[in-house]
Amino acid sequence: MYFESEANFMNAPIMNVSGLNLVVSNADQDIDSACLPSENEFGETPLAHAPSIQLANGERAVPQQFLDVNRQLDNLCNVLAEISLPNSYQLFAGQEGSCLYLIVGVIGHENYAGYKASVLDDKIVYGRRWLIEPSTPTSEIVQTAMLAVKKVREHEARELFTVRINKGRNIATPFNCHLDLPLMAANEGELISVDRTKAGDVENLLARVRFAGFRFTVVNVHLLSNSRLFELKLEGQSRHFPELCGEIVAVNCCKENTGDFLHQLISELIHKSDRHIEESIRFKDFARFSRDINPIDLAKFSYTTRNIKATDPRFDRNFEDMSYKVDAAKAPAYNTGVLGEKQRATIASVNGLLGYLPRESYG
Repeated sequence: MYFESEANFMNAPIMNVSGLNLVVSNADQDIDSACLPSENEFGETPLAHAPSIQLANGERAVPQQFLDVNRQLDNLCNVLAEISLPNSYQLFAGQEGSCLYLIVGVIGHENYAGYKASVLDDKIVYGRRWLIEPSTPTSEIVQTAMLAVKKVREHEARELFTVRINKGRNIATPFNCHLDLPLMAANEGELISVDRTKAGDVENLLARVRFAGFRFTVVNVHLLSNSRLFELKLEGQSRHFPELCGEIVAVNCCKENTGDFLHQLISELIHKSDRHIEESIRFKDFARFSRDINPIDLAKFSYTTRNIKATDPRFDRNFEDMSYKVDAAKAPAYNTGVLGEKQRATIASVNGLLGYLPRESYG
């Protein structure tokens, strides 16, 4: 939302909508140029003649969908500066050519000991770059930042899940993201096997498994109608995932084999990591993704701020122009070669396809 001063809405009529007040510009009144809203620190400016809402606390604001976004490196930095995360994670804004991006820096210990670093040395590593388009609003940047941190932690989790193999002589990371996929695809037979594990064998299996410094202890086993539910306690300490110390993870297995158990276990660990970030991330000290926020209240807020009808006909054209600019800019060009053939064949198979079709070429 874009918050405005009282003066900018002095002559606007007010309508009551779902407990909030809707402010709509008069169609027959010109706006004084001195009262026109300016771009905020996040690079967002209300469209001319945009409708506004009045909150219960008396604040008046233009909802996000009526803001024109001018995303630049400086205002991207301003958005990221308002995001709070655990200290081990730092957000960086960058630009390469005309492309803006954000990237997550992770401060922690080395996952793989080498000749220059040990697992006790502090090290900073970086995740992938996340593209920020010129029209990306502030809310979506915050969501992208959260997803970026989640995926960085998932990458770490997959590298820190180890299994002793070959009768315990070697330790490997089965879920790491650096496995050679082309080689795997060409040798599928090397990777598929039947390995049935009885419930009583789980403790023996867990004796070979470690996660980020934790070991697992079976607390309970529940027999469900179509599966077994294992409650496991994480014991030990971890620099990477300290919030999991002493936590219980529930592993629900529909198949009685080692593969299903380990896949379900890593999925639950990643889920725990994601939930930690959802509760930890703040924007302007507001925990937007916390489950302390009632979804019913979110639904009411969404309805009230999005179900707005503008009464000034001059606004309609402004909004249509902005929507066209944003949506049309997202349409890519058809690729060449096999990929382009697949794209054209799929799109041609849909009769009456709406939206902005791919362009014929870049440039």
